[in-house]
Amino acid sequence: MSRHERRVVVTLFVLLALVGSLTVLPRAQGWSDASRMAAVQAMVDHGTLSIDDTDFAPLTHDKVWVDGHFYSDKQATPALIGAVVYAPLSAVGIKLAPGWNPAYALVTWGTVTLWWWLGLVALYRLLGLTGLPAGRRAWLAAATGLGSLHLTWVATFNNHSLAASWVLIALAAVAHARASGGGRWLLACAGLALGLAASSDMPTGAFAVALGAVVVADPRLRTRVAWLVVPFLLAVAPALWVNHAISGSLVPLQLVPEFFLYPGSPWTREELTGSGLAAGGDLVGYAAGMLVGGRGFLLYNPLLWLAIPLLVREAFARGRTLAPEARAVAAAGAALVAYYLLLSTNYSGQSYSIRWWVPLLPVTLVFLYPWLARLTRVRLAAFGVLFVLGLGIALVGSLDPWTNTRVHPVPLVANILQLPELLAARLP
Repeated sequence: MSRHERRVVVTLFVLLALVGSLTVLPRAQGWSDASRMAAVQAMVDHGTLSIDDTDFAPLTHDKVWVDGHFYSDKQATPALIGAVVYAPLSAVGIKLAPGWNPAYALVTWGTVTLWWWLGLVALYRLLGLTGLPAGRRAWLAAATGLGSLHLTWVATFNNHSLAASWVLIALAAVAHARASGGGRWLLACAGLALGLAASSDMPTGAFAVALGAVVVADPRLRTRVAWLVVPFLLAVAPALWVNHAISGSLVPLQLVPEFFLYPGSPWTREELTGSGLAAGGDLVGYAAGMLVGGRGFLLYNPLLWLAIPLLVREAFARGRTLAPEARAVAAAGAALVAYYLLLSTNYSGQSYSIRWWVPLLPVTLVFLYPWLARLTRVRLAAFGVLFVLGLGIALVGSLDPWTNTRVHPVPLVANILQLPELLAARLP
């Protein structure tokens, strides 16, 4: 690496850290992040899993009712990690509370933002396997981190951005293990990251299956598959323990509709994801809205227009550097998209575009690398325009990922219309 390239790489990763830190919101904005923060406060400040006595319980309906107590309905891993970050803050008097709150921002930064940055470092190292020059690798990492909704969801305490980072780290670890023909600790890293992702955002377990198949298919790695499986099980164990401690069952709380049907609940059985199966014209219309409607995932992440065809080419063309990983991403991505198209009804609730699919972003944008490998003026212009467009959309979203769609049904427009109010909300 030349001195100039080293300077570019360092500058871009410092810029990523700065932008990621500045976008962090200082308050819980929606039911989902309030529910997770209630669990963090309950564990650290009250020594219990029940959120009954927390400040955030009245602010959320993302909760379940089990044996006379309320609990967060979210998978437990993000809250468990958040509790580790919050415990020393609470010990020195920096307490969680509703409204503008430094503890909320610090917990979000110490979990979501930190893993976002580490995931981009892993992406940069993964691209080293492709022969892409260091400077271009850093630019692709920056485009992934800043030019998509991966940036938007770094702003709030959520599971989708965390899962996206962990799946990306797992992808990089498996690719490096396959390239080296060994790598017990690389496989262990992949297993741990996949377990964290699956126990934070259950449908991302599809990546554990797909990347596990890549490991099993390689005769050099097959005999070491335990190095992948055991860390995976260790990573999911704490979340399973929380489920059992609350309900007496290992089944995730969000999969039991009866827990949501408490007195005064806003939910009906039909509204819960996984309660029904879409088909026919309803499915076509729903899919169109999810992909290219007012919340359309493809419209809010314009770099996907280049990345998806390149992912398909990498998966099926002979001799491509990351072909096995591309097939794994394509298969797991298709499963994740199908899961929500078939089993949901509400466009991921009140959110900026389709938050459920954020874990697909970084592992898909990896496959932009051939576009930058042979960089003509036309390619550079197309990449630059889509990067800048994606950055603008992502920054608008970071003002409030839990968009108030009562202002306008299109989240991008809603956030723009509320711009002065959202900027003022960042101030104490």
